[in-house]
Amino acid sequence: MRIQTLDIGGANTKKLLYEGGRTRSASYYFPLWKKKEEFPRFLRDISEEAYRTAVTMTAELCDVFPSKKSGVEFIVSVCEEVLDAPLYLTTDQRLLEKDEISDPSELAAANWQASRYLLEKRFGEGILVDVGSTTTDILPFGEGTHCYRSDFERLKNHQLLYTGLLRTPVNTIVSEVPVHGQMVPVSSEYFAITADVYNILWGVDYSCETPDGRGKTREESLNRIARLLCADKEEIEEELPGICAHVHRMQVEGIAEAVKRAAISSKRKTLYVGGIGRRLGIEAAQSLDLPYVDLGAELKDAWNLPCLGLAEMTLELDGGESHGL
Repeated sequence: MRIQTLDIGGANTKKLLYEGGRTRSASYYFPLWKKKEEFPRFLRDISEEAYRTAVTMTAELCDVFPSKKSGVEFIVSVCEEVLDAPLYLTTDQRLLEKDEISDPSELAAANWQASRYLLEKRFGEGILVDVGSTTTDILPFGEGTHCYRSDFERLKNHQLLYTGLLRTPVNTIVSEVPVHGQMVPVSSEYFAITADVYNILWGVDYSCETPDGRGKTREESLNRIARLLCADKEEIEEELPGICAHVHRMQVEGIAEAVKRAAISSKRKTLYVGGIGRRLGIEAAQSLDLPYVDLGAELKDAWNLPCLGLAEMTLELDGGESHGL
């Protein structure tokens, strides 16, 4: 029995296929806010034939839609056109067919519920730290844990952070950086993102668009970081790696502060760290001296947790065995 799950984001859509006890994951860059009219073709191109397909989404927040409700309705309408009787995940952890949906807002940004389902089943209780390309989920899970359902509530309570490995504008992490021994304010322009920082520091896979539309070499990332200080690379070239290291520290500190809040309020201590940016989550755990589990060592598709959890939910709905997805 083949199960297909889709996590439709504003910039990246992730897919997981489960068949015969094995999984296969993929991620596709598709900026829905720029290519809304091409979305049906895109979805048709990436979808595969399956006994069941289940869908979750966060793309309804794209500013191409006048409201989240209209975003959900658009995505559902395209899924109904392209996919064969898909199921949709709700913010109260149900899988529904289209005719069972009474309020489209129930589907908005529900993907964290699939991750929660998976982790509660596998590990019982703890705190998920899922660092993606754009956002970080900090999700206490386990019996008796209170869950905030909407993005607004999760943002307000520091369980959703708009900070990620690739797409976060650097000037949302720092307002000033060290240059020649003094702190210098940064421009508020959209000149550089965290993909540039980690391209310089680690050679990260730069799988999103660049702010200036230019290339993704280390040299071009150095140019973008320099421009954040209204400088050319040659003016401050020797300072640029140190500037990136400072941004990195500040981003980890921000994640750690939210994790600390969650640990105190939930009385959970063990962190379960996943996502493509899980290195940042692990560093946050280490800075707090909290025990952690690297989900990358435990789960094949740790970077794609919502799709993995959604597959497990779908299998159980149909009475199948997950065989430890």
